[in-house]
Amino acid sequence: MRLLISIVLCFATYMFCQSSFAASLQLPNNAKTVLVNGVATEQQQVALDINTPQGLQQIAFRYHARFRDQGSQHSFSSDVIILRFAASDQDYQLSLPSIRSQSNATQFNQQPQITLTNQAGQAIEFTQDKLMKSGLQIGRDFETEIAKYNASGAIAAWNAASVALKPTATTNTNASAIAESTAQELHKTDAVVDQQEVSNMLDYWYQKASPQTQAEFKARINQ
Repeated sequence: MRLLISIVLCFATYMFCQSSFAASLQLPNNAKTVLVNGVATEQQQVALDINTPQGLQQIAFRYHARFRDQGSQHSFSSDVIILRFAASDQDYQLSLPSIRSQSNATQFNQQPQITLTNQAGQAIEFTQDKLMKSGLQIGRDFETEIAKYNASGAIAAWNAASVALKPTATTNTNASAIAESTAQELHKTDAVVDQQEVSNMLDYWYQKASPQTQAEFKARINQ
């Protein structure tokens, strides 16, 4: 009898785990998450918890690319993009455009073009925004930032306890962010563009570093 009970409990546990994480999101090789449903994590294939209210997921990620422009190699690290969509028991694929020039990189940051499809190749509706922070981008506390973002009730806000599904279609970055980014681009000089590239590269390598190396780097900045 005890053996039978143990088998039933194991089976129930297995079925619960399967039903909770029976969906996944695959990101391109040059993109990685920084947050999944409010938790900081770096992944390319994300197990989705479809037991959240309405099955809603909030994925924040960055797009990294290297390209050759005007005879020089460049590194690109996008702004943090927030993606919110309703998931069911299936797999999803995120697709991003190719970055082959500085103009491609600038255009993507101004208005990211993203495609989300299910395992049948059908387009999935989603809400999109950015997690923006002014000043130095190194050593960002993404969990604190997204908690403030979600509490603000912004367009792609998400709450683990109660998510209100807003009747919005696929939405690119909010108008104010686009306008601000466009204005900045129009007034950039070559020197400023170079500094932006340096900032992107620093942030990219900081995210790749070990916790010890990150701590040492921050210590040097604070000297």
